[in-house]
Order: sequence, then C-alpha cells, then structure tokens
Amino acid sequence: MKTLIRNGRVALDGQLQQLDVLVEGERIAAVGAPEPASADKVIDAAGCYVLPGFIDFHTHVDDEIGPFYLADTYESATRVGLENGITTLCTFVTQGEGESLLQAMARARAKAEGKSHSDVLWHLTPTTFSAADLDTLRRLLAGGYHTLKLYTTYKAAGIYASYGRIEELFQKLGPLGGQFLIHCEDDALIEAVDATSLDLSKPFTHTLMRPEAAEILAIQKVVELALAHHTSMHVVHVSTLEGARHLVANRGRGDLSFETCPQYLFLDDSWLAREDGHRWLCSPPLRGNRAPFLDLIRQGAADIIATDHCPFCARDKDGWNHQDLRTVPNGMPGLGSLPHVTWKIWEDDPDRAALGLSTHVSLNPARRAGVGDRKGALKPGMDADLVVLDPKGPERPLRSTAAPAFEAFPGFITSLAIRHVLLRGDHRVEQGRLTQPDAPGGIFLQPPPSSLT
Repeated sequence: MKTLIRNGRVALDGQLQQLDVLVEGERIAAVGAPEPASADKVIDAAGCYVLPGFIDFHTHVDDEIGPFYLADTYESATRVGLENGITTLCTFVTQGEGESLLQAMARARAKAEGKSHSDVLWHLTPTTFSAADLDTLRRLLAGGYHTLKLYTTYKAAGIYASYGRIEELFQKLGPLGGQFLIHCEDDALIEAVDATSLDLSKPFTHTLMRPEAAEILAIQKVVELALAHHTSMHVVHVSTLEGARHLVANRGRGDLSFETCPQYLFLDDSWLAREDGHRWLCSPPLRGNRAPFLDLIRQGAADIIATDHCPFCARDKDGWNHQDLRTVPNGMPGLGSLPHVTWKIWEDDPDRAALGLSTHVSLNPARRAGVGDRKGALKPGMDADLVVLDPKGPERPLRSTAAPAFEAFPGFITSLAIRHVLLRGDHRVEQGRLTQPDAPGGIFLQPPPSSLT
C-alpha cells in the first residue's frame, strides 16, 4: 500500500519544510513532491506538523518492583502510548534474584508477545557479574542489545552497582559498543542521612532523604569514569540544575548524553507537601526552584525527554500506613502525556516545540537506543513511523495512563491533537483513536535471546 501525506510541515534535518511524504509498504519511499496519482491513500495534513514517530526512551511496564506490581501491562501502556504518537516503547528487563538475565528477558518477551501496539525495545539491567554473566553480556551486545542500565543506589533491592563495578563494566563492555544508562544517586550520601531524626509521615521528607547533592555527586563520579575509559554513557532522569550543567560542560569531551522528565520540569516539591503528596513520590524526588532548570532545558541542554513511566495502582499508592513514607511505591505515570508536556517546554513557539519533539522524543532516543538507522527521522528507507500532529485541536485534560493509577499531571490541559499515526506504514491511529484496538501490531526490535546463545 502507498500513502501520501500532503500539505504538512515536515520535520527534516532540524528544519520544518513544506513537503509531501510518500510511504510505500513499511518504509518511507520519498520526501519532497511525489506524484499524488501513485498513492492508494492520501492524507491532507494542512495546518499540521508531520513528525517522526515518538519514542519514550525510559519506561517501566508489566513488572514487579519490590512487593508491588505495576499498573500497566504491555497492552495498556502501548495502547495509550500509540494513541499519543509513541510508536516505540523502550522499557527495562531487570535480572531478578535467583534468575539469569536471559531468563528475565524471556519472561519479559512472553508478557509482550502479541500484546504490544507499538514497537518494543528493551534496555537490560544485569545484577550478577560472573565470568559467565559477562560472556552473556558480550553476546547480547553483539546481537543487538546495545543499552545496559546500572544504578548507583538501591542496595536493598539488589540492583546497586558500586563505582568500582561500573568502572569494570566500562572497561570490559564499553569497547564492545555498550551504551550505559546510569541512575545517579550516590548511595553513601543517602545512607548518611539520619532517618530517625526526620518525620517519615510527611511525603516532603523524601526530598531530605534523597538530597540533590546525592545526584550531583554521582553524576560527577560517573562522568569522570566514562571520560577516563572513553565509554558511551547516558544519565537517566536528571533532576538537578548543577547535575545538568555538569553534563553539558563535559559533553564535548566524550559520548555523554542525558535525559530529564516532564515531572522535573513542571512539577515541584510543593506537590509533596499536599495532603495526598505521597502520590507524587518518585526517585529522584521532585525538586524546588524549577525556573532555572526549565530555562536550561528550553535552551536544548537535555538530549532526550522521557517519562520514567512507572505507574502503580492507586490502591497501592494509597495503601501505606501514613507513618513511614518508605512503604509507598516510588513512581508515577507519564507515557500518554509525553508529547503534550514536552510541547509545553516551548509552547510560546509552536515551530520550536514541533522541532523539539522531533529531536528530543524521536531522533536522539533512536540514536542512543541503537536504532537510528531505522527510527527517528523521516527519510527514504527509514521505518514509516509517522505522526500528523495538529497543534490547534480541542482542549482536553492530560491522560498519562489508561491503567488504574493516579494522574501525574492533574489539571494540565493540552490542545495537541494526534490526527494520524502510522506504524511502519500501517495506519494505526486516526483522530486519536486506534484503528485496530484488538489487533496489536508492534514488533520487537531486538532478536530473541535464544538466537544468540
């Protein structure tokens, strides 16, 4: 089937251009002025932006974190994602206690098989590092699993990696093409906080237990290691102004990138002071003094805007004893609101906002995930993942998730309308609704681990 998208403003090579896009099969066939007679279907995109499909680079779905199971399945997460133009979901496989990483990967694939409306890519979180484990990681890197996530905190959860361990992995796996994603909060600084002196019944206390200094110090240390070993490194969910500035200052010295999340731009620690503030507990915590941080991001400092979508059921968020905030599951939804809240960064300049989406929610995530040869840009030969976005649709509330979880951005309004979404050339969304809700069409962007052993 051939589809022609006409009269839209197309994001291409960092510019908006009045061009037509011809899609043939699963690929983009031409960009420019293709002959309309050659198309089976024509979409009139007048008044709209034509953007590459969006990628949420950082999500958690259909998994157990501590004693709690996440609210979103692969089906529900990718459903709300695709309805909002997210054609690729990047999510995590974490090696659990007593299992191999390959077993964890097989478990995740089984949950997603036949149920994902968008394409899926997995980041891997290994937690054991024997010689056999490292051999497995080498095979996975060679076979298309490019991104490994490490944490500088969470000892009790069994996912902590010391700076020595991180350096060892940089040395052994960095030269093989490993792209390291690092959660930066210095565990020693967090452990040094005397929790007995704090009021643990107040959600705002979370900001004292996980201070800004912990994030800043961890960023400084892992940047030093990455530069020393010429390793590709991406810092996830940066929330601090000083941490972001440090990454910007060192970006030219190596392959460093970072993301921030909408909650760190448009929510602040006053949400934790609310009577229901526990609903906004996440790590790193929401911070104060957001204006200079938002201004830095407006200047293009962050490489990627991602959500850290981690929705827990409302009953689990509200089920704590109101005595110890550490019993509240940490995380909030964001997937469905990603393009809408990202747009707010540059909402006074719609063209800049459209280009911001094409760069920070398409191109850069595709490159960092290792799929920049097929995703993230509207060029001939690329996957025909495409969003027709109308900036002047009817106003409506944000909807971050369709799962039974609390909305992260209550009271926030968007006028962005997702008119059409193509997933590898297939017309999957029209006027914001799935065209084939009972026939998920997503594929896995990496091979089954069984084929690599």
